[in-house]
Amino acid sequence: MSTATIDAHLLLRVAYTAFAAGVGASLVFSLTVYGVVRSSEMRREQRSVAAASYGLLGAIGLVLTVALIVFGLILLARKS
Repeated sequence: MSTATIDAHLLLRVAYTAFAAGVGASLVFSLTVYGVVRSSEMRREQRSVAAASYGLLGAIGLVLTVALIVFGLILLARKS
């Protein structure tokens, strides 16, 4: 039987990287939802400039969310 050694520094690095990625992705997606919902509310109130601004925020958030997903998939597929 071989004994496995655990690199504590590497394990800590994986933990805080995963935490940062999870929080970052959640924040970016929440901006998407916020922008879309507020855009809809502003459109109902006939505030077209505000609706367009919030719509742009939602679109940017959506693009960033998709980019984060693609980046994550690329990292998973890449050979170390």
